[in-house]
Amino acid sequence: MQSSSRLFPVALSATEMAGELYEDVYHMKPGVSTDPTVRLAVTRVRDPAWQGERFPVVLLHSEFHNRRLWLTPMGEGFAGLLASYGYDVWLPEMRGHGLSPGNRDWAKGHEALLAEEDLPPVHRFVAEQSGHEPAWVGQGLGARLLAHVMIHNHQLLQLIPAAVFIDPGSPGSHWTTRVMSFFERLNLGRHERVSGPRRGWGPEDEPSFLLRDIHRSQRRYRRRRPHPIYDSLRVIRCPTLSVSLASDEEARTFAGLLGGQVRQTLVASRYETARSGEEGCTLAPAIQNDMRAWLDEVCRISQPEPFSRAL
Repeated sequence: MQSSSRLFPVALSATEMAGELYEDVYHMKPGVSTDPTVRLAVTRVRDPAWQGERFPVVLLHSEFHNRRLWLTPMGEGFAGLLASYGYDVWLPEMRGHGLSPGNRDWAKGHEALLAEEDLPPVHRFVAEQSGHEPAWVGQGLGARLLAHVMIHNHQLLQLIPAAVFIDPGSPGSHWTTRVMSFFERLNLGRHERVSGPRRGWGPEDEPSFLLRDIHRSQRRYRRRRPHPIYDSLRVIRCPTLSVSLASDEEARTFAGLLGGQVRQTLVASRYETARSGEEGCTLAPAIQNDMRAWLDEVCRISQPEPFSRAL
């Protein structure tokens, strides 16, 4: 099949409907990893009823999840809401999650590797296809990966017009440390993966090495050593929104560490509790609407530069 991109091999593998929305699934082979078996699935979601210009937004899921965090098979969820308001929505899935196939070195995945190798090619492909530099929304691990790549990839940092960080956490703790016993954390090195379905954390597994990497950074921070993400957030100066689904203090602290002047927060105490047990319903409807309104205000008035071919 002929590549759908001039940047690297990309195959359109499926064209389906999610409710009344178009759902096009692409498989990318960026070729930037030392692991030649890496393939990434990116799903494009559009509302065929929308006739105007579409602004691109990338939604990056959290740990133990996949694209269904944002979009149900019936077209519901935050991705569906954005598409109905005329956004060009893109849903990448991390290695071995959802429609992204497993790769040879999947078990060796960690934050820096996933952020620096996978996110820039996704941005380049979305910008090429849409004609505009996309805004990004990340939740949980997705928010951490987004912050990491914006800090360490200065060219990408200059291209992203706006960023939303949902439940970005804090430097000294991660929710898994609160739900795993000391012995479970100690035994992470003996197992290749942590099962999300078995523990009720989500439909996907994560590499044990990834959680060990996160916990290691926390321990170093508690010993007053620099954190690779949180201690460098000041370089992110584009319009940003920090959203809390649990700890309001974490969202406010994260927003306070960001650079720039356009920093806003949405805190959980203002909203109803979301139905986290259902696909696409981890965000309460009121939070979804406020996030969409913020993106309308920030993104629709900007004039993004034409996409960049190299990051």
